[in-house]
Amino acid sequence: MKRLLVILSAFSLASCAMMNINSHCMKAAQRKMLDTRKLQQAGQWDESLAMAERMRSSVSKSVASAPNQKSAAGMLVDTRPLLAAWENGPFAELKTALQKRDASRSTAAFASLRQQCVNCHTVLGKPQAQVSEIP
Repeated sequence: MKRLLVILSAFSLASCAMMNINSHCMKAAQRKMLDTRKLQQAGQWDESLAMAERMRSSVSKSVASAPNQKSAAGMLVDTRPLLAAWENGPFAELKTALQKRDASRSTAAFASLRQQCVNCHTVLGKPQAQVSEIP
């Protein structure tokens, strides 16, 4: 009985730690998204592109740490295809816009990128995980 209690406690702590890692990575990604935009608006295109890559890394780490999440409906969702769609869609568009130093295209890409973040959080039933508006 004692051994079972130890195992259950360890599992509970591991689950809690995983949630904290996810939350930490996503909060870091959000900060980096806003920093990417500020750098782009300041005309610091190379720095903005580098920050965008750091943002992608934070999102990727979050998905890798817990790829299967429960949806709002209670079903298990593999978030890896959602990450791939984000990386190959709005993130790729943002990266291209930053590389081309295209302010209007990057503004549109930031809006699409943020919307895909909101959509993913909604699918996972995490509306409390707010994604900041991009100025």
